Amino acid sequence: MRTGKLPEHTFKRSVINPIRYRRKNIDFRVSIGHDGAVFGNMVTAMATTAFSYTGNEIYALDNAINNVIAAGGKPYAVSVAILLPEHSEEATLRQITGNLAVKAEQYQVEIVAGHTELVPSVVSPTITVTAYGEKIWDNRHDKVTAGMDIIMTKWVGLYGGAILAGLKENELVTRYPKSYIETAASYLDCTSLMPELAVMEIAVAENPGCIYAAHDVSNGGLFGALWQLLSACNCGAEIPVETIPVKQEIIEVSEYFDINPYMMNGQGSLLLITENGKSLVEMMEAAGITASVIGKTTQLKDRKIIIGDEERFLVPPKGDALNAVFYGQPIPV
Repeated sequence: MRTGKLPEHTFKRSVINPIRYRRKNIDFRVSIGHDGAVFGNMVTAMATTAFSYTGNEIYALDNAINNVIAAGGKPYAVSVAILLPEHSEEATLRQITGNLAVKAEQYQVEIVAGHTELVPSVVSPTITVTAYGEKIWDNRHDKVTAGMDIIMTKWVGLYGGAILAGLKENELVTRYPKSYIETAASYLDCTSLMPELAVMEIAVAENPGCIYAAHDVSNGGLFGALWQLLSACNCGAEIPVETIPVKQEIIEVSEYFDINPYMMNGQGSLLLITENGKSLVEMMEAAGITASVIGKTTQLKDRKIIIGDEERFLVPPKGDALNAVFYGQPIPV
């Protein structure tokens, strides 16, 4: 197996299929397109990061919290497991926990439990965050029908573009002004879905059934997230590419490295399925969040990206475009 997220067929065969025992009171559980679990009034999700190109421990915290939000929850606590290479300095541990504590406080999320260990087989700090939240809306993937709106918040390749701009600045400034690259790197401050959550809370309070399904955009990019969301809903979609929000800085950065921004890690962006996309988009924009209706669900299972007069069909995600830059893997197509 290669570096990165498991291919869908491997995930089904080696992760989902061996799980045979099912409790009746679990409302939302492990499946394609489900990155969290719901039981009773609790939502929980987990995320892990190693200090490779992900940059720092905040990625795992954001990812776990974003998964809880996408699963219908409002996060209130996290537990953290920290595995460090043997002979790591205490200062390294203190920096990691300090950064996590600052970010958790900003989110008003308490760190309630954890585990820390120095492990000889670990070559770089590895952080696992489990987030817990209170359910604020019900996932109804099985109720999605043709003609519903698909909303996307923020823009394509948000996290990936920011990481490339920050870590590859010396290369990029040979083509672009430094201020341009610094702007792209600054988007790393936009990788949380907490702003979207504030809007969603208001939306579901006014209309409890307005959100049918959601999925955060992270590893595998927008195309990967669309595939997983639509698989969970057992439907197709038509997405005109011109409706997808972009930032020119991120497009330029990805083009420099000859990778597809639509297949690049987009943590901080959210996909939603609703019957009245215009209303929810207006609420997001009033809160200062970029949002667009990027397409509609279809009864047929084809998942089409429409580019002018051409149609491209989505396929199961084959990895993240960033892996081509940092690990030298083939670029997913």
